[in-house]
Amino acid sequence: MAILVSVQPTANTMAQLNKGVKREGSRIWAGRAMAQAATISKEIGNILAKIFNETQVAKALRGQGGTDLPAHLGLDDSTANSLADGMAGLIRASVRMMSKSTSNGVVAVRIQAVKDNWDEYLGLPGAQYISRPSNITIPVARWLLVDPSIDIGQAAYDIVFKGEAEKFDVRIQKVSRSGRAIMVSLQTLGGGGGYVLPAIISGQAGQNFIEYALGQPNVAVKAATILMKRVR
Repeated sequence: MAILVSVQPTANTMAQLNKGVKREGSRIWAGRAMAQAATISKEIGNILAKIFNETQVAKALRGQGGTDLPAHLGLDDSTANSLADGMAGLIRASVRMMSKSTSNGVVAVRIQAVKDNWDEYLGLPGAQYISRPSNITIPVARWLLVDPSIDIGQAAYDIVFKGEAEKFDVRIQKVSRSGRAIMVSLQTLGGGGGYVLPAIISGQAGQNFIEYALGQPNVAVKAATILMKRVR
């Protein structure tokens, strides 16, 4: 003799079942993601560093852009390259993955990179230096990342590139860090005006060039794609 039992789930039963499957499934998926956090973070960090290196500012620091940024900032080529390398390294190492339970019990995975705190960048080699003989501190990284406004005696100087004025060429060769330009007082130049940083440094909608480049929607998509590819 067989006893047959037929159970017909109600709408409430199905809702509870879906909720339970979603909750438990999210925990399993998040666990797998966090088990590969180091690999995923490294891969995403490499992508972010690559995007940084393709920015106009990074290219210019490496002497690859149309703007001679090392000369503008008073850096020799080696220091400018090292500064770009240091920024790329901090970006690469900034990626963090974390899991967090939401109010409905579902576990979410969050990827975080490049916190809005530039202190580490301001401490990189080449991030600032003291200009001689004026003894003025040139805050290179601060201009690039925090405040692109200039305050060298509030525009009491202007930049002169080699070849622009023959009388300054010998001085440029002797004292210029880049070997291509120096700052000269407006009084010496005998005119008005004043130095303004190159346009590629200016922030976009209140963001510096790193925030702007890494904040593009396609960057988040690339990070999510890496995550989904690694966790199946």
